[in-house]
Amino acid sequence: MLNYSLHRTEAEEELFESELEASNNLKNPFPGLRPFGIDECHLFFGREDQVDEILLKLSQNRFISLLGYSGSGKSSLMHCGVIPVLYGGFMTNEGPNWSVVVSRPGGNPIENLAEALLHRAAILSSSEEDHAIKHKVTTALLKTGSQGLVDIARHYKAVSGENLLILIDQFEELYRFAEINSENKNEASQFINLLMDAIEQDEVPIYVATTMRSDFIGESAQHARLTNHINKSSYVIPLMSRQQKRIAIEGPIAVGGGRVSERLVNRLLQEIGDNQDQLPIMQHALMRTWEYWVEHREQGEEIDIRHYNAIGKISDALSLHADEAYDELSDKGKRIAEVLFKALTETGEDNFGIRRRSSIKEIASIATVSHLEVIEVVEHFRMPGRSLLMPALPIELTSDSVVEISHESLMRIWTRLRIWVEEETDSAKMYSRISEAAEMHQVGRSGLWRPPDLQLALNWQKKQLPTRQWAERYNAAFER
Repeated sequence: MLNYSLHRTEAEEELFESELEASNNLKNPFPGLRPFGIDECHLFFGREDQVDEILLKLSQNRFISLLGYSGSGKSSLMHCGVIPVLYGGFMTNEGPNWSVVVSRPGGNPIENLAEALLHRAAILSSSEEDHAIKHKVTTALLKTGSQGLVDIARHYKAVSGENLLILIDQFEELYRFAEINSENKNEASQFINLLMDAIEQDEVPIYVATTMRSDFIGESAQHARLTNHINKSSYVIPLMSRQQKRIAIEGPIAVGGGRVSERLVNRLLQEIGDNQDQLPIMQHALMRTWEYWVEHREQGEEIDIRHYNAIGKISDALSLHADEAYDELSDKGKRIAEVLFKALTETGEDNFGIRRRSSIKEIASIATVSHLEVIEVVEHFRMPGRSLLMPALPIELTSDSVVEISHESLMRIWTRLRIWVEEETDSAKMYSRISEAAEMHQVGRSGLWRPPDLQLALNWQKKQLPTRQWAERYNAAFER
């Protein structure tokens, strides 16, 4: 290195040093599998034209439902398209000041909304006990009647003077968890009524936006008021044109201070084609390609096909990356990772993989390890440059933290996870068979199992070693 530098001219040396400094300061502009965050709107390209139409419908109806397939960019469009424009002063008839509350339904939609309202109102307490009390009070207010949300918003408006937008992200979770039991179904109906009453009153300026996978739209027919509002004010995320996809590739790279070759852009566009499900996978491949380029580029070299090929291309980059993370774990870490990812996935009625959120302490209980050991494995899969699990950094994880897979595409692309999902599905089916048979025997409608069913059940028990915590995810009759 020293001998080589002696042969450079002064100008060449300055150029080399400036490029070296620039390369050290290059920040990866691609988030990988996870959606873009609100603080990443400067990296969001390709869907700018759609924001105006969404905001127009929201302003006219105080409600908007964004519909699209998995991977179409619903969450990113809200976080990096709609919300920043709203903060910028759109819909000034209600005033320029806005507060946005973002929540996910999960299995406890009202409690989750209460937590989101507390967080946005900046009244998180220094004491866990104080926060728990405030959370219980807010939840109780929401559950006292369908006007609970309006009452909370009225108080918030009086204090802050801000209008309120409530974004319910991944609204389909409401229907998925409602299938589990009647209690969840009743809470889902109560939650929907809260939202509908909020947008149908005129006293307090409350707006509601939802994002939902389009394959769940039929579930909304169970709720007449919601169906009416969706029919009046919905927006189906359209396919990105070839030019929009080109902008989504070139825009972030330019913002990040890099350059990309025309032939690589054309190669990516060709491989993606019209399959919009590939967009999150493309974002991940570009994240990896950028990292490889920063580490291995030659002087003045743009991001090119050799960097892209090195990371495995769109077809293999994600699976290779996930395996790389898994292989770095200890044997115990690998066992925890298997339990972790099985707990974060499930299969729908159409055998389509679906994400499932779980808390750290729930996963620790299933794996029979400490929550700190689970956190260590989660951190391994969400470290900078990976983002395979959420919440994204820098959010600190605790035993109560809820984690999830960044995108369903990981379940389809990562070979190891596909095997785990199949194993978990088969295991859950066997447990359900055993539970149903036990119930039938308990009421005198069937006899005890005999071979070969008995032997299959014993083999399953020996291999699975089911715990109460695992079993209760599928059927509460573990002790039967």
